[in-house]
Amino acid sequence: MPPGPDASSLAAAVLDAATPPAAAAATSRVLDYLTRHAADQPRAFFADAFPSLLYRLFVSSPSSASFIDLAAADPALPDLLLTLLAPSGPLLAAAAAADRLALIRFVFPNERLPDWLRHALASPASTHPASPLLSPRVGSDLHLSVFEYYLFWFAYYPVSSASPAASASTSNPGLRTRSRLESWVSTLATTAIRKPGQKPESSIYLKLLYAYLCEFVPTRTLPGRVGGGGTLLHRTANDGVESFARAEFLLHTLVQFWLVGDDFSPLPVQTCHALGLRLPSRARAELSERPPSPGLGDAVKLLVMYLNCCDGHALENVDAPRPSQGIPVSNGLLDTQAGFWNPLIQRPLYRFILRTFLCCPIGAAIKNATQAFSVWLAYMEPWKVTQQELDGYGMQQAPEDQELQKCNMVYNSSWKTYVLSNYLFYSSMVVHFVGFAHKFIHSDVASVLLMVYKVLEVLSSTPELLDLLHKVDAAYHAKLVADDVLKYVPSIREQLKDWEDGLSENDADGSFLHEHWNSDLRLFSYDENGAYNLLQLLLIRAESEILRLSGDAQQALQTLDSIKSKMKRVFQGQIGRIHESTSSLEELHYQHQQARGEVFTPKHPSLGKSSWDDVKYRGEWMKRPISETEVAWLARILIRLSDWLNDALGLDRGDANDSPAAARATYIRFDRNDLNTVGGPKDAARVALVALCSVIVLVGRALLKFMRSHRVKINLRVFASKKLLSAAVVLYAMVAVTRNSSG
Repeated sequence: MPPGPDASSLAAAVLDAATPPAAAAATSRVLDYLTRHAADQPRAFFADAFPSLLYRLFVSSPSSASFIDLAAADPALPDLLLTLLAPSGPLLAAAAAADRLALIRFVFPNERLPDWLRHALASPASTHPASPLLSPRVGSDLHLSVFEYYLFWFAYYPVSSASPAASASTSNPGLRTRSRLESWVSTLATTAIRKPGQKPESSIYLKLLYAYLCEFVPTRTLPGRVGGGGTLLHRTANDGVESFARAEFLLHTLVQFWLVGDDFSPLPVQTCHALGLRLPSRARAELSERPPSPGLGDAVKLLVMYLNCCDGHALENVDAPRPSQGIPVSNGLLDTQAGFWNPLIQRPLYRFILRTFLCCPIGAAIKNATQAFSVWLAYMEPWKVTQQELDGYGMQQAPEDQELQKCNMVYNSSWKTYVLSNYLFYSSMVVHFVGFAHKFIHSDVASVLLMVYKVLEVLSSTPELLDLLHKVDAAYHAKLVADDVLKYVPSIREQLKDWEDGLSENDADGSFLHEHWNSDLRLFSYDENGAYNLLQLLLIRAESEILRLSGDAQQALQTLDSIKSKMKRVFQGQIGRIHESTSSLEELHYQHQQARGEVFTPKHPSLGKSSWDDVKYRGEWMKRPISETEVAWLARILIRLSDWLNDALGLDRGDANDSPAAARATYIRFDRNDLNTVGGPKDAARVALVALCSVIVLVGRALLKFMRSHRVKINLRVFASKKLLSAAVVLYAMVAVTRNSSG
């Protein structure tokens, strides 16, 4: 065994490496150390140097960047890191040897875990862990093997690299929330909408991710790996079950750190109820306004595309369970094309994308949200994922004929089960995305229109896909339809309720779909809240914004025309019926007057006869989206306070006749003998005070009865107005100055 000081000096060299050349030199020293001690089990290395190495590899701080980030600035560092961290490299080989002998266990810092995992560790241990990640739990900590410890840090890298300040503020939730929002507004780790054929840069992290997925997660192209005949860690597995457990642990780690993250509803509702696991109300309220970590787009997209290529038949001969995802999946929803690992990522991915659309701050750049949008598109078109495209993540450039090849790959009936088991991605998510588009149409009209066009292009890509979507929608709304899709309706209803759990609790996220949230599918609905009318209204707003564009607006106008053409295909024969009552966009605009609020207020004044200031919010006025004329944090506090008062006073119950207190009248009786026995001023004052209080109670009850009968509620939100607060400050200043001058 190597001497301790050797490993200690190696740890010091790694921690002190703050520049690309120093990082390259430190990496070379680690490679040399592991090569010299390959024959033995260097416990001193894992005890002294390994934690420091992982910290410098994957965590950036305000003073120094991580080795992964420094790799772009040094030509030698990327090759050294790939050699060290490859699945067959010396580091993971040493980790496998150490785990085989159970030399050492590690505790991952709790403050760097996703919020719900920290809460689960603080709760009493369950006999059935909510996640495989909780299997190595000992008390309130996770005791991880060397390989598991490495995977945790590897998965933590994109979360920490989104904002260097985030890793420095993990111990302070308030600072971490502020850092998360700042990183959304900044341009760190962002991805704009790419032109056709443009491949994302294959960073060293994506190369490692793809290498680990190929090595540890079986695919249909390499089914032989499951039996233990692969390289490195598969060779150490006793059988396929251990190999399956390793793959499941890797995927659960990536899903929990990336997709679930700080989600306040991390597990299916049924699973949480069964295990008695629920986040505290305060933590749930805090997390409900927190967007997912930015900068995860490319890594999540690669994970999604790779898993969509996975084939369940690769594990048919392995005595291993289906992947854990929290809720059972009906046998009709899982086949080869649905994907063996698909149930594992369905709910977390849906909520990741939806939370991104809902919680993206108004002041953020639109390109921050396009990362999640790109993931969504890739998930909706798994038939376009090719092995050649995936292999491109290990190369510098994608093959030139790749885009031409993908154009010829369209939906066919073999993907029917995949679409049905992921129907909400093709329906409900589209309507939520239209709400997001309304929210940001004034910020970047060209990008928003291009995103809308891409979504409609997916839906209308083939008549077979569009017909299937219409059939399911008809079955969902109890219309006459073929029996082959009826069996999926109960699962879709359950998914709609579970996947969007709690997301309607945020009343100030700029969305306008709260009234009927989780209750229906509205993609092919033609009422006020239907996707068609919302898209028509979006086109009206887009035309107004395009006229205000500086420079050439021809491209945006062409996209607008393309959207109208796609809408005719998506909504098929319903267009004529709608236009019987709505013959023009101007009439549709007038139809939406008195129905929408500030979420539709454009950046610039509207042209023509109608004014956007006349458009009213359709929902509860107190819970309308927060506008620029209000203090956001104060408005949220006053909304919650108003809700509490309305609930305490019974104003939410509507009619006053429902209240037991209002069922009978209250009378005040005065006894003449009592009036004659008033002994003096004190007794007279007491009687007067009692009478005054009684009158106040009577007036208060009468006022409450009036408010209940007329459905009037308390609304303290008006005090969050910036104008009112400014006037109050000015008035206070005038009074203070007057008082000082008179004194």
